[in-house]
Amino acid sequence: MSNAVSYLYEFGPFRLDPTERLLLREGHPVPLTPKAFDVLMVLLQHSGHLVEKKELIEAVWPTSFVEEGNLSVMIHALRKAFGSDHRDHTYIETVSKKGYRFAAEVKLIEYAPFPPPSLIHRGQTEPAGSPHLAVTLPTISLRSSSSAASSDGERPLPPRAEGGRRLLWLLLALVPVVATGTFLWMKIAPLNQPVAVASPAALARSLAVLPFATIGEHTDDIYLGLGISDAVTTKLGNTRKIVIRPTSAMARYVGAARDPEAAGREQKVDAVLDGRIQRAGDRIRLTVQLIRVSDGGQMWGDTFDEKYTNIFAVEDAVSEQVARSIRLELTGEEQKRLTQRATENSAAYQAYVKGRFFWNKRTTEGLQKGLEYFQEAVALDPAYTQAYAGIADSYALLGLFTVMAPKVAFPKAKEAATKALEMDPELADAHATLGFVGLYYDWDGLAAEDEFRRALRSNPNYAMAHTWYAEDLAAMGRFTEASAEAKRAQESDPVSLTVGAASGLVSYLAGQNDDAIASCKKAIEIDPSYPRLHFRLGNAYREKGMYQPALAEFIKAVQLAGGGDRYGDQYYEAAVGAAYAALGNTREARKVLNSLIRRSKDRYVPAYGIALIYAGLGERDQVFEWLQRAYDERSTSMAYLKVDPAWNDLRSDPRFAAIARSIRF
Repeated sequence: MSNAVSYLYEFGPFRLDPTERLLLREGHPVPLTPKAFDVLMVLLQHSGHLVEKKELIEAVWPTSFVEEGNLSVMIHALRKAFGSDHRDHTYIETVSKKGYRFAAEVKLIEYAPFPPPSLIHRGQTEPAGSPHLAVTLPTISLRSSSSAASSDGERPLPPRAEGGRRLLWLLLALVPVVATGTFLWMKIAPLNQPVAVASPAALARSLAVLPFATIGEHTDDIYLGLGISDAVTTKLGNTRKIVIRPTSAMARYVGAARDPEAAGREQKVDAVLDGRIQRAGDRIRLTVQLIRVSDGGQMWGDTFDEKYTNIFAVEDAVSEQVARSIRLELTGEEQKRLTQRATENSAAYQAYVKGRFFWNKRTTEGLQKGLEYFQEAVALDPAYTQAYAGIADSYALLGLFTVMAPKVAFPKAKEAATKALEMDPELADAHATLGFVGLYYDWDGLAAEDEFRRALRSNPNYAMAHTWYAEDLAAMGRFTEASAEAKRAQESDPVSLTVGAASGLVSYLAGQNDDAIASCKKAIEIDPSYPRLHFRLGNAYREKGMYQPALAEFIKAVQLAGGGDRYGDQYYEAAVGAAYAALGNTREARKVLNSLIRRSKDRYVPAYGIALIYAGLGERDQVFEWLQRAYDERSTSMAYLKVDPAWNDLRSDPRFAAIARSIRF
């Protein structure tokens, strides 16, 4: 029985076996996705020659309509597998606007595998179960050489003496024996060496889903890109089997130059999901790849082509494929949570997606616009629990940022969060927002703690729940626990500016001002334009008696926020007035004070901030008058009255104790 001839391709330290669909580097397997392997095969078969993009696409995706972006993804994955980057053309050369050429020297190794045991004739000595061995024949280079081939395709032997010819035939007779042993060693030897194999848990313990980039001119696609990212993030997070960075952490990459590996390193995750969206009429195409951050290798990639109205099915499919690729072993209940949909109404979904896009900006205008879209989503689908959670989040931050009076904002936040929990009692976002209301409006530390614990039972990696819980613990004076919780928040969302500012607040309240300064400066290095970080840094400087640097940071916070009239968080301005007072510049301090009092007649200005300026000026009667107002209006910073070092000089005053007693921390 004759054996079919097979080939191996050898280039550099690599050897490719088309039959086994296996790429080896010095005997060790190199992981490749099926499509990346197919692209490599086509390039190797045309080694040294240009293969146009259209030819490659037709060869690898013969029955699908695929954009050039898919091909670019495969080429990127191959270069990474070879240990090079997009600028290194050692193996694959890019021919601008045309295609690609395999540039490295390739050798074709011919071998004839033995038949499998079931096909061996009776009487043969081949033992059952023996491996398929290969016989290596003389190497043939696919590149042109100085020796010309004859017209019938055979290479003529150089003239030799008859004795030389006999020796040559003897050597050729020995080739199968030597090659058999060599090839068997190549196939088997790596198995006898210790190889580090990633366990399912170690394969990808943490993941970041980048906002999907948009191709084309559809204005809504930028929202859709973040929305799909949010949906996949939520679905995978619901399994509770993997640490996944929140959508708020990914918003900073919207519209940015895409470098998935750099984003993965910044987010401190094992893998990054990167994707692109293209709209064509009523259809939508997603090109997705899962990238391992440690070496840039592609763990999985695919294209999804669906009707635009069927976006939910695409999100389900992407989530399920990612779960398989990172080897999440899901129970039936976890699989159900993975594919659970918050709404089937595409218009409501689009409104929600836009709401999250604007809410994540964390500006006054963004929060207000986000609220409008969340309300629109609820109007379109009254059972849309996540949209209710969005409404709750919007009102909560509008109250915290002093855009709305606490007595207006926080009851509405509580109402929306409660409504969401009526429909989904396990919704982590809604429990966390109720805890936020308990902390900043009800001033009930233990009730807030209960809600934060519920949120974290539903989603142990919810960074904002950890953050707000840390602030709540600090307000109760439980600083060791608060620091531990702040650390967990940073582990869940390592580059979040909000988390960094909260860590600085916890350290400041604990009297650890050097730690507060270090935390804020570290976060400022990530983004120096976030005003709250400069505000927290200024507080720490002030408590260290560094009034001039404190003043500079407070002024920077006001400038970055756009001024109290536009931004809303007027605690920054109050801090500027208090810093002027501490420096003895009463003229500037009173200028800020009078501006805030005058403004308070037309809009909400936190009385707590005004009380701080009077404290700096040493006018105690006015301090307690405005602290009482702060209590009556439910100023959010009253949550920290008992632990805020800014009030240390007044704690012995009976009037301070009387106000502090009525706050349940």
